[in-house]
Amino acid sequence: MTQHGAGEQLVVLAAAGATRITCFSGVTIPVLLRTECYAKALAGALGLAPSPELRGDGVLPQCVFFIHEYALNTVVGGDRLMEDQVLHLLFHAPSIRIVPASAGGAAAVGLDYALIQYEHEPPLVYLANWTLASDAATVERAVAIFQRMHAVALDNERSRDVLMEYVARYDR
Repeated sequence: MTQHGAGEQLVVLAAAGATRITCFSGVTIPVLLRTECYAKALAGALGLAPSPELRGDGVLPQCVFFIHEYALNTVVGGDRLMEDQVLHLLFHAPSIRIVPASAGGAAAVGLDYALIQYEHEPPLVYLANWTLASDAATVERAVAIFQRMHAVALDNERSRDVLMEYVARYDR
């Protein structure tokens, strides 16, 4: 599976009629919001071959992204690349919620998660390790995690203010 395997599958699942996708990323920028340069630099840092650019623009309106502040602090490819990546978040993510580092253990999910919801089908949970689950216990856990994220994350407006602070930080 390619580096973008998770993103490619999310795009396919969304194209299959998802009404809402809620994503959490803890350490890196969510795959659906990565710039091509960020994705290549991350692949290189992990010793992987770069993957073709993922085009998930069509599914972004259905997505709510929770991004842990650690992902913004994890420098991939240098300050200039991070500045471009954070600007990309500002301009391409319709709904973005930053989970502040001060949330502590309340935001310690461990894996990237996606909860994919459909109008007439049961929800699916997608884990960063390319596991797709629909069993009730996993879905309930994902719903509980996202309820907690809603409680601890900054709202969309404050999250965008924080992103602007990171743009200024990386613009040295």
